Amino acid sequence: MLQKSALLSVCLVLFSLPTWAFYCGSNVIKEGDYKLQVLDRCGQPDYSESRVEYRSTVFRGSGIQQPGLDFINQVPIQIEEWTYDFGRHRFMQFLHFENGRLIWINNLGYGTVYGSE
Repeated sequence: MLQKSALLSVCLVLFSLPTWAFYCGSNVIKEGDYKLQVLDRCGQPDYSESRVEYRSTVFRGSGIQQPGLDFINQVPIQIEEWTYDFGRHRFMQFLHFENGRLIWINNLGYGTVYGSE
């Protein structure tokens, strides 16, 4: 009996998706995927929006040449947020992309009757 429960536990770990992944049909979508991969596997999202955010990087001046002189570099980041509604029997998925790369995924709860089932 102990061997069966140990085997079952190992199978559950090996075959379960991480919380940062989901299925589009038979394709796994996971953090780190590129936007074009997600489009190819899932099609167009049900909702999307995009914006540019600027993030600052501070370079500290040091040494004899420029003591105390700091440089601030503003870097533009292209943000895209997509929502997929897979219908009322599956969770909707919220995807956050930065510069074309999937950074994080969030479950939004069950979809609507209007979602693609």
